[in-house]
Amino acid sequence: MTEDVIYKRGESSVNLRATVGKTDFEVGEEGCFKVGSHVVDFLLTATDLVLNGSPVLPEMGDEIEYNGKTFTVLHLPSDGFWRWSDPYGKTMRIHTKIAN
Repeated sequence: MTEDVIYKRGESSVNLRATVGKTDFEVGEEGCFKVGSHVVDFLLTATDLVLNGSPVLPEMGDEIEYNGKTFTVLHLPSDGFWRWSDPYGKTMRIHTKIAN
């Protein structure tokens, strides 16, 4: 199920459809406990991510507006800003956090 989102980089933006998900990751360890968290992911068709007529890859500072909230693209040590979410290289999974 996809929903309307707005992908923004500076003054450029594109309206597209994305599926909202999450990625769990380990933050660190405290004693014998592992500390974890999760980030909000947006899964979208890579060919839809076009700004000013050119395809782009997610990068630091990009934002996604969804459901009245702004999410900032986030770098995960294990994945970077995004990773492929399918074996065919068509669906991107973009990692974000809610903007302050």
